[in-house]
Amino acid sequence: MLDERVMRIADGAVAGVTPSRSDIVHLLRFDPYSVEAAYVCARAREIGIRACGGRGFVYAQIGVDSTACPENCRFCSFAAVNTNPAEYDPSQVEVPIGRIVHYAKLFDDAGADLISLMATAGLDFDRYLDMVRAVRASVSDGAVIMANTGDLTFEQAKALREAGASVAYHALRLGEGEITDVRPIDRRRTMRYVRAAGLDLMTGVEPVWADADPIELSERICDIVEYDPFCVGACSYTEVEGADMGGRRPALTGFVRYVGALVRLTCGDAVPIGGIGGVAWVDAGCDPRNRGYGEDDATLRKKVASARQRLKLDGFAV
Repeated sequence: MLDERVMRIADGAVAGVTPSRSDIVHLLRFDPYSVEAAYVCARAREIGIRACGGRGFVYAQIGVDSTACPENCRFCSFAAVNTNPAEYDPSQVEVPIGRIVHYAKLFDDAGADLISLMATAGLDFDRYLDMVRAVRASVSDGAVIMANTGDLTFEQAKALREAGASVAYHALRLGEGEITDVRPIDRRRTMRYVRAAGLDLMTGVEPVWADADPIELSERICDIVEYDPFCVGACSYTEVEGADMGGRRPALTGFVRYVGALVRLTCGDAVPIGGIGGVAWVDAGCDPRNRGYGEDDATLRKKVASARQRLKLDGFAV
């Protein structure tokens, strides 16, 4: 028999009642393939479809550098602790601006709804601004540019907006300060600066690993809405050879999707995009996960077309 509290929490969220942190902890007790989880995901999808009006989005990401990063996120191949000094060539860490612009124009022409420029925290900020400006000058007026870089001052957040970005991605990760060298207080401050500077915020719960602590997970899930994001999500991580995650293993897809559904329950209609799908990503440039994706023009165009098709098959209009 379906757990009555699960039904009450999920039905309440559909009606606009935000789940409490203890409610989320209760929901996290269930297997992501249980009937309870299926009910939660179905109700979360109702909220999400209502919030986004049934529309799906293709987001493109361009990795602009592979600098050995001092923030040392252990799940990233660009972390200084994961970089072999004998193999590291500091002169080969940036994608040339002309190439970044080429990728951006290709994605824009192919119909991507957003272009993310992902940089390490080790990249010179002024250099990153040059990249943002160059992309802004080269893509259509309606193209949305997202900054994805390290922690920011308020002045830097404003500079990104002035350079042509209208969105920033930032998140307080699970295990922040333990599996990274980043102070949680800096992450939180940056998210506030992003909104104060007039940038929209994309954020999420990541990286989700198997057997993640339900208390910490519930905190990350329930804290999201206070930063007034426009897009949310949840993701696991790709294992990087040689990286030490302290025995943690990536969460299975079903659990990550369930976490995304819980994010949507807590956000309700306040966040228009994400949490139950509705966003498909394509990538080019430097890849901190070493996934080895192709990036010739024909392949990238096919990726955008494939992403649009996946969204349609999942019931979203694109």
